[in-house]
Amino acid sequence: MAGIFITLEGIDGAGKSTQAGRLAQWLEERTGRKTVRTFEPGGWPGGNSLREFILNGRGFSAMSELLMFLADRAEHVSRVILPSLRQGHNVICERWNESTLAYQSGGHELNPAHVKRIINACNFPEPDAKILIDISPETAIERVKSRKNNPDKFEAEGLAFMKTVAGFYRLIAESEPGKFIVVKSDGLNEDEVFAAITSRLEAMT
Repeated sequence: MAGIFITLEGIDGAGKSTQAGRLAQWLEERTGRKTVRTFEPGGWPGGNSLREFILNGRGFSAMSELLMFLADRAEHVSRVILPSLRQGHNVICERWNESTLAYQSGGHELNPAHVKRIINACNFPEPDAKILIDISPETAIERVKSRKNNPDKFEAEGLAFMKTVAGFYRLIAESEPGKFIVVKSDGLNEDEVFAAITSRLEAMT
């Protein structure tokens, strides 16, 4: 697979979509390869209905929620990510396995070891680089409130939930120091966050 696979992680409101758009253009210009920008859940043809069901359906157990996210990822890999990488395209994806760990283990208290085993059994492709935009939950919550009248069920969980998820993200990144690019974005503007990301990616591209 000649293409470069990069994932962006962070709590809701961290700025993943903004940086994914800028990074896709930067990577395409730098490598001369088409760059496919995608997201989870639902970033595959026909995935919108499952995305809506996952993000706004109520009453699911934590395990059912986990399995729905992984089913979505399996289709995403099969229909978008692997075909793109095999064609030599770069792929930038908002959210990946680390979101599943942070939200379903950290936020919804599933056993992390069990969740890791289930994810590993799926044999999803490993990103070449993982970017964590580390923002304070207080700032992220204010961003979400300012841009959405109807937050999805995860965004509506509140500050305590987001603090737990953010802390779990940090633990995940600390466990893989050579794989993660962590950008602490509080106090930085959009351009400064982008510069911090690309300065770390230059060596691999």
